[in-house]
Amino acid sequence: MAFLGDVQRLFERTYGRDAGIDLEACVVGPRRCAELAARSDARHAEMSDWARFFYYVQDANLRLALFFADEMIETLERRDPRRALSESNVLPLLVFAEEASHALHTTFAFDEGGPARVTGEEFLAELELLARIDAYLLLRHLVRSLAAPLEESDLAWVRHQALTRWDVPYDDPRLAERYGGAARLAAAFVDRLEAVPSRRRLAELRAFRALPMAQKRAHAPERRLPTAPLGGTAGARAPRQPALGLPRPSA
Repeated sequence: MAFLGDVQRLFERTYGRDAGIDLEACVVGPRRCAELAARSDARHAEMSDWARFFYYVQDANLRLALFFADEMIETLERRDPRRALSESNVLPLLVFAEEASHALHTTFAFDEGGPARVTGEEFLAELELLARIDAYLLLRHLVRSLAAPLEESDLAWVRHQALTRWDVPYDDPRLAERYGGAARLAAAFVDRLEAVPSRRRLAELRAFRALPMAQKRAHAPERRLPTAPLGGTAGARAPRQPALGLPRPSA
């Protein structure tokens, strides 16, 4: 799964950190995924069947596992997002990026604070927040490589796909808080990040990652996401339709 290695290296360069592991070696099959899910307390019917991330501490060591469903991997192989992006492959890409982000930020946090750093609801909320930001950054990176120069309509599509569409209702209030809150906080931080000069964005991102979760919330206060994506309002320039075939965002 060479794409996973590419994504890992991109995220490691972005955050200036070496995870010290090979995520490809952490990928497990359906049987092992089912075993780990049975041991986990995260048994929610609303969670995706496409991909899962598991971690636990054993003998003071961090153990990681990643699962990707065959259908999701087949989609990314048939419609390589490095060559083209559309509604046909953007969701599998975002789910893939989210799980890779979870694994890497868990290793970073464990290296910084040991087992105590990677336990509790606050850490899970932090992982979701960082995953939404990372999904945005990866999608922005790929769109820019395919549709340079990057225009406002491209950014509107990226923002909607990576952030807005994930602020959805959940039956489980814990999931609603974790996932919906992450989408709103990530949107607020991304807006802040895009507003600073490009030369300062990397430092801003790395500083934000290092903050405790309470300070992350204060740094990027949560707000309600718009029901329509940016760039989709009357009077906005219509999105381009380049070779990569980016569709107009849908609410």
